[in-house]
Amino acid sequence: MAELKKSLGTLRLTFYGVGTIVGAGIYTVIGAAAGQAGYDLWLSFILAAVAASFSAVSYAELSSTFPNAGAEFIFLKKAFPKIHIPSFLTGWTIAFHSSATIAAVLLAFSGYLNVFFQFPSLLISYGALILLALISITGIKKSSTANIFMVSIQLLGLLILIVVGLTSTGAPEKEFFQIESFENTLAATATLFFIYTGFEHMAALGSEVKNPGKTIPRAFLLTMLITTIIYLFISFTVLNISNPSKLANEDSPLSVAASNLNSWLPVVLAVAALFATANAAFSGIISISRLLFGMAKTGELPTFIEKTNKQKVPWAATLIVLVAVGAFLLLGDIKTVAGMSSLGALLVFIAVNIALIVLRYKAPEQERPFKVPLSLGKLPVLPILAILISASLTIQYQWQVYAAFGGAIVVGVVLHYFLDRKPKKELKPEEEKELFGH
Repeated sequence: MAELKKSLGTLRLTFYGVGTIVGAGIYTVIGAAAGQAGYDLWLSFILAAVAASFSAVSYAELSSTFPNAGAEFIFLKKAFPKIHIPSFLTGWTIAFHSSATIAAVLLAFSGYLNVFFQFPSLLISYGALILLALISITGIKKSSTANIFMVSIQLLGLLILIVVGLTSTGAPEKEFFQIESFENTLAATATLFFIYTGFEHMAALGSEVKNPGKTIPRAFLLTMLITTIIYLFISFTVLNISNPSKLANEDSPLSVAASNLNSWLPVVLAVAALFATANAAFSGIISISRLLFGMAKTGELPTFIEKTNKQKVPWAATLIVLVAVGAFLLLGDIKTVAGMSSLGALLVFIAVNIALIVLRYKAPEQERPFKVPLSLGKLPVLPILAILISASLTIQYQWQVYAAFGGAIVVGVVLHYFLDRKPKKELKPEEEKELFGH
């Protein structure tokens, strides 16, 4: 059976997590959130971090308990072993919305690159897609090194903004922390929730993590802490150098805010945004290919998807991701594609938290290196809150997004019907233990 190489420690996995969260979203969504929350934007960042952390700790428990490339697919399969459709549709939904995410950030990447060079948008997007896919099959350690480099550049751009912004204006005034409208703050929280998503991609690297029982929970918690601190400093900086209402309708709010300071800072942010979008796409390619690999190992997808190269990288799954993202790029509409991505993430969060609750009752004796805190008996409280938060956020999209996603689910059901009719491959006892932890 094909295996993946264990090369990731806490540092590399944390860099991967920070890179997936501090992606292109902070360069765009912060404007809309500032228009909603005004000078309470900093509080919206904290509330969004708390809301996202409810699901993040669920991922930390499940992915440290069942460290596997199949991630969410394996969690659902373990929770509902006799019913195949929940786990398959979860995996299908992730593959669908993550492919949409990659397409959206590649289109954004082409927009940032066109600030410096004028090339056809689709040509840039396809070129970047192929290059990133080729880098991803060189091996997880080399891919992780490339990830660290890109994350460092994108964080350096934000750090320069923070340092220049706060040294030019000084610390926030005391009045800064007086809440004007809690209702508007909550509205901005819903908007900002999505820029904290991305941590879920870390779970797909479970098979390539050294000492996953300790490494994965640490990396999840460090990732959420680091990104929250970065976002708080960014919010203070932006509010200090610009009027939040003026950023509400800007496509590049950070660059607009930075232009109030000097002429070169927006250029620095444009370069950082290039690396942020490229890294978001790169991380997505890696995580989806691992998910498809994990699904193939259980027999839910054709066995050729299990194929790996000499570096133990699932090249066949990576090729499928490349084709899927290439198809989404043809849509060319970032807003619709991003909406499908966000809705898919929320639905998967709901499924994962349900799986955690079910497994607490079905497998109470299962060894769990990390457990979500706060429980009433066997019932964990935080996953309940995570389900309610995610469910409440699924009602904010346009009908086109629901229609597209509904069509994707129908296709997934039909695909599962035909694949499920084929004989399933028999797993050896050691393979069962590796995949499902028993």
